[in-house]
Amino acid sequence: MTTAHRFLHLALALILAAGAWILPGPQPAIARDGDKRPNLQMVRLSDLTIDHLNGRRLLRFTTVFSNVGRGPFELKGDRSGPNDPTMEMDQIMYRWDGSTRRIGTPAVSKYAGDGHDHWHVQDVVIYEVWRIGDLATTRRGAKTGFCFFDTTPVDLSLPGARRSGYYRQEWCGERNVLHNRVGVSVGWGDRYPWNFVFQWIDITGLPGGRYKVRATVDIQDFYDESVEDDNCTFAVINIPKPGAGNGVTVERTGFSCGHDAI
Repeated sequence: MTTAHRFLHLALALILAAGAWILPGPQPAIARDGDKRPNLQMVRLSDLTIDHLNGRRLLRFTTVFSNVGRGPFELKGDRSGPNDPTMEMDQIMYRWDGSTRRIGTPAVSKYAGDGHDHWHVQDVVIYEVWRIGDLATTRRGAKTGFCFFDTTPVDLSLPGARRSGYYRQEWCGERNVLHNRVGVSVGWGDRYPWNFVFQWIDITGLPGGRYKVRATVDIQDFYDESVEDDNCTFAVINIPKPGAGNGVTVERTGFSCGHDAI
């Protein structure tokens, strides 16, 4: 090595050493690495059937959105006063050192909307159906608000899973509250049976044939989770033509939707 090369290497070493003292380093990334992120997924759709209500033809089904991550999926809501019609929702991120941090989100809660005396986080899960090969027929579900809590064990073998549910329905809050708290524990899910209010997609006027019905949690990508593109479940189904009965035939089901899941 020539003298010039030695001086060059020495200069580079001094610059790198100075940078190590001057620059703070990727602190936000290090902080995030300490998070116990949730991972939201949908359980396979079930109980698919056709119902009729006030002259409308409705596709009904049961859904469960679950948390299979390393930490709880929790939101806390606040509003400025009793006349404020919405709560702003923050995600509560649990961390490996036992602390938590609060993350602002675009999500909001609104009171009632489905006859239940509590607040509902808007658009947590989105329902869609369309005729195979014809996206112009796409219809979205009627249910837009969710008061979610631990209703259904999904996988209690996961690390950190509780033996019994923790989050409770009453934490969604009645009309007069200024704050609320909702969540799904690790290994648990929130179930919405096929016969719940607004648990349907209006298919009035659609012909019989093959359709894809899809349910996606956090399609807007509002929440910080460990995996962002596994939030979807779908079913390819056959719907009878109007007047030909209420039976729905399921051809196949699947999970995830890749980038379409956000």
